[in-house]
Amino acid sequence: MNSKVMSMKQAIQTYVEPGDVVFFSGMQHGEPVAAIHEIIRQKIGHLTIVPALTLTVGLLIAEGLVDKLVTAFVRDLFDKRRSYTITKARKNGTYPELEEYSHFGLTLALHAGEMGISFMPTKTLLGSDLARYNENIRTLACPFTGEKTAAVKAINPDVGILHVQRADQAGNAQKWGSLGMDRMGINASRKIIVTTEEIVDSKVIRSDPNRTIVPGARVSAVVEEPWGAYPIHLAGCYDSDLKSYLGGIEGGSAETFEEYMKEYVYGVESRAELIRKLKTLKGEEFFESLKPKNMVFSEPIRMGL
Repeated sequence: MNSKVMSMKQAIQTYVEPGDVVFFSGMQHGEPVAAIHEIIRQKIGHLTIVPALTLTVGLLIAEGLVDKLVTAFVRDLFDKRRSYTITKARKNGTYPELEEYSHFGLTLALHAGEMGISFMPTKTLLGSDLARYNENIRTLACPFTGEKTAAVKAINPDVGILHVQRADQAGNAQKWGSLGMDRMGINASRKIIVTTEEIVDSKVIRSDPNRTIVPGARVSAVVEEPWGAYPIHLAGCYDSDLKSYLGGIEGGSAETFEEYMKEYVYGVESRAELIRKLKTLKGEEFFESLKPKNMVFSEPIRMGL
């Protein structure tokens, strides 16, 4: 089994290029936050990003690294309490072009990409005016019934970045909890970076294969990154710290945001260094309090063998 394990710095440097279309996993669950921080540190810009309701991509937008946002929801458009990450981009004239879908519409676009077909039909978008603003949503006649249906063009990101609970050295990655559109988006991607809380023996993966979200054969790099989704929660590993993120980092003042970026993104070289700094600030007890107390997993079946 060939090992694909490398550092976060190496994985991002090798597989993410300026101008890429990048899928980010995590519908506010298990977001690849450590990878997002590393992209910012390396200042990889002119990106088209495809987030699955991924909250922390706002940092990329704030830092002016995103030319186009392909998404189904932007909180700033509907919330009068505008986040500073969006406010900064608007102020600097770097707010990205928006290509908007419904959540299901974006899921179908990625599912078409995953399946290797050019589009996916759906009726759900027929009652929407999204097609007026998005040229990748069109209508056609069903070849079997003649009925009018909508069609969503496939999306195949250049790179997909996925954070999971565990993976082996070959990249067989397992994630559980809320998956959103992670499975479709990551498998539609041409190159895949898996970041994981821990690297486990392949026997662990094989003992419970239903949790595998992407096979190692599709994966380009594996990065072991404990607390890689913090401050977002990850099922079975830790709770979220959204109070500090939404109330301070994203939703606070310009001074609060810039100080955070200076101290905890640009001012560290790795996620491990970030967590050490935060433990000094918040205390070991705080991070221990985020961990689940009573883990319950279903036992893998043995098939009588």
